[in-house]
Amino acid sequence: MSPELYDELKAMVGEEGSRMVAADDVCKPMIRHWCEAMQDGNPLYTDEEYAKKSRYRSIIAPPQMLLTWTMPPLWPAGVRPKHPFEKFLEKLDGAGFYGILITNVSQKYLKPVFPGDHITFTYKVTDVSPAKKTGLGTGHFVTTTFIFNNQKGETVGIQNLTVLKYRIGS
Repeated sequence: MSPELYDELKAMVGEEGSRMVAADDVCKPMIRHWCEAMQDGNPLYTDEEYAKKSRYRSIIAPPQMLLTWTMPPLWPAGVRPKHPFEKFLEKLDGAGFYGILITNVSQKYLKPVFPGDHITFTYKVTDVSPAKKTGLGTGHFVTTTFIFNNQKGETVGIQNLTVLKYRIGS
């Protein structure tokens, strides 16, 4: 492994990308679709009368949907700035680390998300390991942190995602 590559990767840790804006507002139809697909019968998500009597006074989105609201449209292909995580992945691809595996995801939900909310997020690479030998091959563990906000600028959730970028069979 190249110590220079690790030094380059370490130098990129902490670089924050520009704010990404969700293409759509949080909405009841998407909440319903999610609940149907996940078979989640929590009445806070779909039962207006029940939700009105709750402490939220309204339907809320399942917290697990947080990343869903900020995914870019699959079609048509748009042009967006490269984020630090993508730069990390490209640098590792260029050094022959083509394999990728998500090894850990943790999420914290800080505030409920309501229909009509508009979600944005920023993210940055927060850690990279030196090259490590694993059962899949030698690679680097890369951790990113996503911070999700609503239209009021309130942080509604945080996600940490760790991937292993590895050389297949090494």
